[in-house]
Amino acid sequence: MPVTTNFVSNKVQVRSNYGMVDGKEVIKSKTYSNLKASAANDDIYAVAEALASLQVPTMEEVIKVESTLLIPGV
Repeated sequence: MPVTTNFVSNKVQVRSNYGMVDGKEVIKSKTYSNLKASAANDDIYAVAEALASLQVPTMEEVIKVESTLLIPGV
């Protein structure tokens, strides 16, 4: 059965390292949504770097979250 897809949304998650607390590494994340479907990965990363430069903790990683609706064919 063929499956078609429909774009739902894009989000970017920026994870930051807050250092060690009680012997455990603390990593927190912020998620920014409503990214354009046509946004290039290089541009998304550049914006995440710009946002991270405004924060005190260092950026650990950038995660792009894509949501797609799967529709079964007939």
